[in-house]
Amino acid sequence: MSETPRKMPPVDEQLATLMSGVEYGDETLRRQMERELRALIEQDRPLRVYLGIDPTATSLTLGHTVPLRKLRQFQAFGHHCIFLIGDYTALIGDPSDKNKLRPMLTQEDIKRNEQTYFEQAAKLLDPTKTELRHNSEWLGALSFPDIISLMAKFTAAEMLRRDNFRKRWDDGDAVYLHEFLYALMQGYDAFALECDVQVGGTEQLFNLMAGRKIQEDAGQRPHVPVTLPILVGLDGKERMSKSKGNHIGVNDGPNEQFGKAMSIPDDVVMDFFVLATNVPRVELPAIHDAIGRDPMQAKKQLARTIVSEFWGDDAAAAAQAEFERTVQRKEAPVEMPEFAVGDGMTMLDVLVAAGVAPSKREVRRLFEQRAVTVDGTAVEPGDMAAAGMVVQVGKRRWLRLV
Repeated sequence: MSETPRKMPPVDEQLATLMSGVEYGDETLRRQMERELRALIEQDRPLRVYLGIDPTATSLTLGHTVPLRKLRQFQAFGHHCIFLIGDYTALIGDPSDKNKLRPMLTQEDIKRNEQTYFEQAAKLLDPTKTELRHNSEWLGALSFPDIISLMAKFTAAEMLRRDNFRKRWDDGDAVYLHEFLYALMQGYDAFALECDVQVGGTEQLFNLMAGRKIQEDAGQRPHVPVTLPILVGLDGKERMSKSKGNHIGVNDGPNEQFGKAMSIPDDVVMDFFVLATNVPRVELPAIHDAIGRDPMQAKKQLARTIVSEFWGDDAAAAAQAEFERTVQRKEAPVEMPEFAVGDGMTMLDVLVAAGVAPSKREVRRLFEQRAVTVDGTAVEPGDMAAAGMVVQVGKRRWLRLV
């Protein structure tokens, strides 16, 4: 008797792709999770796989695309993928990678931030095959007794074993009770979604393991955490974050993405190729060698790849030409934004009105850094502005006054 043909791709093919680049920081745990994922895949059905992202800023960054790319791999194999917007977890803010209390957002902040999240995520996912959910759907329905019951599953000692909480505790810094709730809320997401797999960053492993415990206590099969390394920011040191200003935004234009990528330190270029692009893995050894021989050309290849994946090859070629013209040859760009200058406006007035920085304080800082020039000469905030001037702000921003 012949075996029933599989509905899903071969188990080994899926496992090799889905476990590539995954890190747990513990080889024993990795082997356990790989065994559990294999057992799930062997069931020959679409798995329920989710990734949650909190809308703490208006734009997704290249750092968010690391787990998004993994979610896309599950989607490509035919699994059911859920993009979860953490509109309730964002009220606390994930403390996983923080050594201090996160500023708390209002519901109005969160609603504004999340407006284009799914649209941005859809640059990597197939939107027609992606389920969009918000965790306010179930977390907002919990009663106070429900929350007490959830908290009773964990001890304070468990929470304080987290490295960042332990460090703050040992340093005498405050650890607030509401921060303990974050892992429980994310864990409850896994239960509410009845997920088989949860994708996240390595710094979220504690939260993901909390979800396994909540699922198991409720009689569900614990999901398999699939955790990816954290992408550093443009400074090459701290995690990429819009709040730190060290990010490349998914919605940044081609020229901005290219210019930002060119500012990445040489020693992390390879990390960006591995984590933040779809470059075939077989090409990575040659890229590694190229970085050692000619870092500038390798960085241009990275910048072209990033822009190409979001905006297409033509946009990437144009962005490279613009970078070489304006940054390397220090020529003015062919096209630039225009601003109609009014009578009596100073350079400070112009840059504030043109929105080149989010606040007047930030604009003043640009002047202090001698980053505002006209015809190559630094100008002062009180200098008078006039039509016909071409203003350069930093290396990549230009403004023509009309």
